Parts: sequence; C-alpha cells; structure tokens
Amino acid sequence: MLYLLLLALTLANTLFAQDNSIAEIRRNIKTVNAETEREKNLMQAEAKRHSDFVANSKQKITALENQEKELIGQIDSLKAEIEKLRGARQKALGTTRYFETRKAKYSEDLAKTIDTLILFVEGGFPYKNNEAADALREISSQLKKSLISSEAAFGRVWEVMLERVRLGYTAETWNGNLNLDGKIIAGKFFRYGMVASIFTSQNGETVLWLNGKTGKWENAGENFALRTAIKETMRVAEGKTTPKLSPVPISR
Repeated sequence: MLYLLLLALTLANTLFAQDNSIAEIRRNIKTVNAETEREKNLMQAEAKRHSDFVANSKQKITALENQEKELIGQIDSLKAEIEKLRGARQKALGTTRYFETRKAKYSEDLAKTIDTLILFVEGGFPYKNNEAADALREISSQLKKSLISSEAAFGRVWEVMLERVRLGYTAETWNGNLNLDGKIIAGKFFRYGMVASIFTSQNGETVLWLNGKTGKWENAGENFALRTAIKETMRVAEGKTTPKLSPVPISR
C-alpha cells in the first residue's frame, strides 16, 4: 500500500515536471517565432531599402549619363565655335596685314607726292612760297617718321595747298621795306592773286615788278610807259583814283 502511494506520488511529480517542460518549450518556441518574425520583417525592410537604393542609383546614373552626353555635345559645339572663331581671327589678321601693307604703301606714296608738291610750290609764284614749302617739308618728314598718320598728313597738306589757292583769288596792298641788292628801300607793295606783284618807293623813283619765273624784282628803269602803268595800278589798288582796268607786267 505504501508502495502504491509512493508510486502515485512519483508519477504525479513526473507528470507535473513534464507539464512544466512543455510550457517552457512552448514559451521558447513562441519567443523563437517572434524573433524569427522580427528578423524577417527587418530583412524585408532592408531588402526594400536596398531595392530603393538600387533604383535611386540607377536614376542618378541615368541622369549623370544624360548630363555627360549633354556636356559632350556642348564641348563639341564649343570646339566647333572655337575653330570658327580661329578661322575668323586668321582671316581678320590677314585682312589687317593687307590693309597695314596698303596703308604703309599709301603713306610712302603720299610722302613722295608731298615732296613733289614742295618743288612745285618753291617753283611757283614767289609769294610766301618758302613758308608753304617749309610747312610741306615738315609734314613729309613727320609722315616718314610715322609721327603722324597719313590721314593727318593729307589734311594738313590740303590746308597748305588750299591756302595757296585762296591767295590766287585775293589782292592786297601794304607798306613795307624791300631789300634790293643789300639796300633797304621803303615803299608800297601790291599783289594781285598769284600772278603779279609791284613795288613803288616812297619817293617814286624806284618802280619794280616781280618776275614770277626768276623770283627777282625787275626795275622799270627808263621805260616811261611801264613806270607810268605800274604807278597808275598802285593808285587804283589803293583807291586813290577811279576804279578802272590797269595793266601790270606778268612774267610768261
């Protein structure tokens, strides 16, 4: 009887211990399942992040590739523009050299023309021709030294020659002294354009006319008709008599 009681107690203890082990196992299984589910969710979230990262990376790569293509196109366009500008620059330099050469040749030819005008002025009617020749000579010298431009030289030459032309349309009288063979004679001058000039001394004894070819004063001397004509012309020029035609000697 006692034995049976002990056996019953042993079986009861064994069954109670088994119930406790099953409960513990069930708790462990539940814990494992929960951890497994959490890890699964984490893996799915990580997989989604990776997928999003890959998709985003592909989009960025595509955008970068498009930008690269656009930049390559712009670079090619710039290269073409640079080549175009280089060609235009070379053409401009060629044109510049051409015109610089032409300009230098024009300046050289202009200087030669001015030198010719100097001789022409010096051989012209002897009235202020030395001053005009000196002015032209200075212009030519400055042009040859590149101190002035051909445009400036041409303008100054034009003014000098235009003044010579203006003198041809004017007449004037003035009092002054004439150096004749080292002798100073006071008297009156009359110039008519660029063709005739006469001189009479204050005492009326010396009557001269300017030889345009030689540049020397010629004496009327004992030529009574010429002396009278020159004196009468001087009176008309000074307004001392009625205006009229009056002859003056002109060198031919």
